[in-house]
Amino acid sequence: MSEQSPFLPEKDSAAPEPSPWGFRIALFLTAIYLLYRLGQGVIWLIDRF
Repeated sequence: MSEQSPFLPEKDSAAPEPSPWGFRIALFLTAIYLLYRLGQGVIWLIDRF
């Protein structure tokens, strides 16, 4: 069983590339938007009840 499985990555594989900066910005802006909408929902619930 000294053979490596073809489904596993090679042991000498390079480090994974970092995510692009545009993707990070999109995630950051999405998180801000969702927090803003969550705040709106909480305020709506408080006013409704």
